[in-house]
Amino acid sequence: MLTVDKIEVRQGPFDVTKAGALGGSINVVTKKPHKGFHGEILGKGGSYDFWSSGFYVTGGNNKVQGLIGYNYSESDQYEDGEGNKLYSFAPGGRPYYAEGKDMKAFEKQDVWGKLQLTPTENQTILLSHTYGDAEDIMAPRVAWDIESEKTNLTSAEYLITELGNCSDRLTLSIYRNKIEHNPYDKYRELVGDPPFHRHNDVESTITGGKIENKQSTNFAAFTYGIDMYKRNWKGDMYRDDTGAIFDDELIPDVDTYDYGVYVKADKAFDKWSLGAGLRYDRFETEANETLKQSSAVTSTNKNTDDLPSGYLSARYYVTDNSHIFGGIGRSIRTPTSVERYLQSPSPFFHGNPDLDPTKNTEFDIGFEMTGERYSLKVKGFYSDLDDYIYQQGKKTAASHQTWTNIDAHLYGADVKAIIDIVSDLSLEAAASYQRGRKDSQPDENNDKDLAQIPPLKTRLALHYDHSDFFGTLEWIHLEEADDIDIDAGETRLSGWNVVNLRAGYRYKQHLTLNIGIENIFDEHYAVANSYEWDVVGGSGATPAQQFPL
Repeated sequence: MLTVDKIEVRQGPFDVTKAGALGGSINVVTKKPHKGFHGEILGKGGSYDFWSSGFYVTGGNNKVQGLIGYNYSESDQYEDGEGNKLYSFAPGGRPYYAEGKDMKAFEKQDVWGKLQLTPTENQTILLSHTYGDAEDIMAPRVAWDIESEKTNLTSAEYLITELGNCSDRLTLSIYRNKIEHNPYDKYRELVGDPPFHRHNDVESTITGGKIENKQSTNFAAFTYGIDMYKRNWKGDMYRDDTGAIFDDELIPDVDTYDYGVYVKADKAFDKWSLGAGLRYDRFETEANETLKQSSAVTSTNKNTDDLPSGYLSARYYVTDNSHIFGGIGRSIRTPTSVERYLQSPSPFFHGNPDLDPTKNTEFDIGFEMTGERYSLKVKGFYSDLDDYIYQQGKKTAASHQTWTNIDAHLYGADVKAIIDIVSDLSLEAAASYQRGRKDSQPDENNDKDLAQIPPLKTRLALHYDHSDFFGTLEWIHLEEADDIDIDAGETRLSGWNVVNLRAGYRYKQHLTLNIGIENIFDEHYAVANSYEWDVVGGSGATPAQQFPL
């Protein structure tokens, strides 16, 4: 976490400043350069020969500040609660060679730098670049591992404040992110078809920009802006023995364009705090290569979607320390390039160019209160999903394995309470529950339960924090997973209980030592179901292969 300053989580469809925030948004804020000179050195070690080490330093004067950092991490193969290593979860058609059984789980290194210029008190220019290089990443659930994955993340931001009545804060930003992803099956035995080794070259590049202005008026505080991005995603599959292309349209050179405009307003008066937002996106996708598999069911290779979204929210303060909150919103999730245009080597496994974006209409309501020694938050939601994007399995010789649109709904609730027992000791309790049901069915699927919905989860934690020493002892419980989509390949999972311990010591504000034990009693459990396919090989997920710990 050397790069991360904070993580902002916004639940529900109440953020119009970002495209595609269907059920919420997560904003990872990275550390910025500072004047003076300081830094941090971090070293971590753990089970299965996991270790990670890195550093960052930052410094500068009032006009120029810089930051540079580096981190390296690696690990041997993890084991589940019964001692099974990662390699044992490989599918039957592609088990590991002896060399693969002894390989590391991953190796990864990252380097990043930032330059911040402050020409005047109200102007800031921030330039940043991050490079990541990961090698030999095990992916035993599917038939491929990752030979290498390279990431280049570049951005520039210009911020100017106090421009007068029309602008409190104006931000102009641009970015370009490129990922090179290279799966291969070098360490797998050729038990099933095809009878030769393969590798993929997959590349995704996204370039975009944003102009945003914040303005305070006597009526309300406004935020408005425009944003756009272009994404290209392409991938080909090759034979290792001859070097020939085995599938030159795996991801058929797909261009995606999104043009968005938004405005939101926030107003507080008396005991009320109100919010409203509107957004409009024009979303265009096109496959620039022949859709050799999906052309059997549709001639579509280009799509344009006009997507309005927005929200209304309110908060009423019952007392100075308690309030009721609620809101209704509509948000959009657009299909990915894989979901619309994937062309696998199999004529019966491909994307669906006719997919519509998912529309989420959600209502949230809750209550929150705080006291000198306690806090409590309770929230419930109901979500209606139109054109929810869902996988459609191949159940007959003539059917196609693809993605489709269905209608569905979700509902749930969560609660969290914290009580200070004594000055340095506090107790935290939390629970969350949700349920998903289909209102229409994919072909060859009659199960009404929605896939990938976790069962009831509870957490009880004891926190201690006294000057130099701190620690947390937590118990996590997950109910049995039985509201599952059996027709999509999910299976019932037993409930489980896990106890974790984390503790630390701070020495004179310059050194912090952390230790932790996850799953103290070595319980054997499966975290979650998954029906996600291997989009390279077209295989369905075997839920029993979800890594038990």
